Amino acid sequence: MKPLTERQQKVLTFIEGYIKAKPYPPTMREIAEHFCISVKGAYDHVKALERKGCIKSGQHRSRTMELVGKNCDENGTVQVPLLGEVAAGKPIFADDSVRDCIAVPSSMVGSRSCFALRVRGDSMINAGILDGDTAIIEEKATAVNGDIIVAMLEDSVTLKRFFKEKDRIRLAPENPAFSPIFTQDLRILGKLRGIIRSY
Repeated sequence: MKPLTERQQKVLTFIEGYIKAKPYPPTMREIAEHFCISVKGAYDHVKALERKGCIKSGQHRSRTMELVGKNCDENGTVQVPLLGEVAAGKPIFADDSVRDCIAVPSSMVGSRSCFALRVRGDSMINAGILDGDTAIIEEKATAVNGDIIVAMLEDSVTLKRFFKEKDRIRLAPENPAFSPIFTQDLRILGKLRGIIRSY
């Protein structure tokens, strides 16, 4: 994702300040008048901010802009806490202490509460999740069949695809070399939003 231009950052700052001062966002005309540009120019800047995940605006309605990335910086990223490691293989011990924060594209996170985990193992390689990747997880306690989730089993966590069967839950790998995990007792910590990979 491209970073915000200088003008886009100024428009975002203006929108943030306007919303703090009043209980509603500015109109396109008010943005245009503030920056002495055309309404079309204001619209283009707002749409660019929307594409970069910093705001969300309603279609064809006035005063419907929302700030999305609460900590969105000039690079269009938000800081997400890194909570340790998750196994894409056999479950490993869960370490939920915040070790660090990482910058994540705000379009991936939006207004959701998310955290990051380092992936260890290769049971999810057919889903494009590799050992060493960073998984961005939306905090969520429920899932539907087919979701890739982080699940806690006793004192360990694992990253698998979720399926609810008649009398049990199946946590399915995406690698034929691994067997699924069957359980009747687990806690869903979150749902996969995306993967960040360093080369």
